[in-house]
Amino acid sequence: MTMAHRAFVFDYARFHDELRPVLLQALETSDTAALRSWIDEQRDLLVHPDEGEPLTKNWQSQLAVGDVHELGDLALTKYYDEELDIGLDVDWDPIGELLQKAGLEPAITLGTALGPAEAPFDPGRQGSYFQTAAEVATALADLQALLQAQPALATELAPLQGMLQQAARHRLGLYVTF
Repeated sequence: MTMAHRAFVFDYARFHDELRPVLLQALETSDTAALRSWIDEQRDLLVHPDEGEPLTKNWQSQLAVGDVHELGDLALTKYYDEELDIGLDVDWDPIGELLQKAGLEPAITLGTALGPAEAPFDPGRQGSYFQTAAEVATALADLQALLQAQPALATELAPLQGMLQQAARHRLGLYVTF
């Protein structure tokens, strides 16, 4: 099965200050009470991540599982526009392999997982990663240095460069999910 890399320009700084502590606590304890309260308080700013529709007052009755991952998926929509997927789709793996062969860490296509190693945040059950604005800027600078040294890679790495440039242009991070 081929996994589709989805990426969104993401306000990591606000996420870090507002939701990250609540989400981490829920991941570590599996207690969703505080996360559910946070969603209730922010409901007017949230949408269903797959449908793009605003959350209704009875949003909890529409949950499929109601676990930390599904709730976190809803809560994250405050920090990105789910309609603006700038991900690498199925090309993420070949791009990662190309980066590795060229001497650059393929992790710049992803970021860092959130939560405990044994139970990281993963709403799609195929991987979920975050990059801060600083990490995006560093990844873009590393990629640009690689492209200066090896300009023949420009066409194949253009999707990655575009993804990083979009986030960097807004001075924001990335949320990557599969």
